[in-house]
Amino acid sequence: MVSLGIATLAPTSIQLQAQQDPMYTMYMWNMMAIDPGYAGSADVLNVTALTRSQWSGIPGAPVTHSLSAHAPINKESLGAGISLVSDNIGRTGTSSVFGDIAYRMRVSSTMRLALGMKMGFNHAQMANTRVENTDPTDPRFSSDQSGKLLPNYGFGAYLWSQRAYFGASIPKLRGNYLGTVEGESGDMYFAQERPHIFITGGYVFTRGLVKFKPAFMLRMTEGAPMTSDLSANFLIQDRLWLGAAYRNGDSATGIVSIQLNDQFRAGYAYDFGLSALGNRSRGSHEVMFSYDPVFNRDRMRSPRYF
Repeated sequence: MVSLGIATLAPTSIQLQAQQDPMYTMYMWNMMAIDPGYAGSADVLNVTALTRSQWSGIPGAPVTHSLSAHAPINKESLGAGISLVSDNIGRTGTSSVFGDIAYRMRVSSTMRLALGMKMGFNHAQMANTRVENTDPTDPRFSSDQSGKLLPNYGFGAYLWSQRAYFGASIPKLRGNYLGTVEGESGDMYFAQERPHIFITGGYVFTRGLVKFKPAFMLRMTEGAPMTSDLSANFLIQDRLWLGAAYRNGDSATGIVSIQLNDQFRAGYAYDFGLSALGNRSRGSHEVMFSYDPVFNRDRMRSPRYF
């Protein structure tokens, strides 16, 4: 599922109610995008960049770029982070920048709980001039449109130990109207953000030199069916991750990630489309790079499971 922009062709005015936030296959290594409680949980500075190209080969298919960074502010109680996302589909693009703050507390000798808050801004734009139009005098396609800078905020909770994690979050609570456009009959068409609820979890089992990590994500929003992601990844000799994932009714995925050294990790995921639209594409590609600067090796958690 992808972010939806502004509808422009319809006989009467409509209000879109669908999933708008980008969907990631390697969400288990990109948790800053969905849960502010995750900020600082790695106990070191972490920077993650991810690019997703969905439905490859279909013109105007979604392309998402994200960059996030987070770190503990002090050893025990506070974490902070920042996320930048650019999400484009067709002629519509949405950009966002959000800052996160998380208060962390110990619930046992091996487990911690973080309560986080996310605040930031969204901005939508429509590249009307890029549309091939049979009528060059049509004023609706003579200039690009840019929406307002819209504030938003959200909350999340993240519970974790060295082997397990569980999270629940609503990263955006405000139902902002991202923009409007005038149709042939003068009607106005709206695209409105809807709060998304994310439930995530995973656990790491050890079997000799191999570790097995099943994980899941549930995603719910008004006006769209609930989606679920189930994944199973195997870590071989603390260096190579091999796995697979399934998104209900949408795709099956192969995942590979390699820990190049204590600081760098790279990952790739390929989605095989199972839906009617996915079957017409050449699949979806997702590339991830993660960097952990090692300033204090005593605080470095190696390997990183999530």
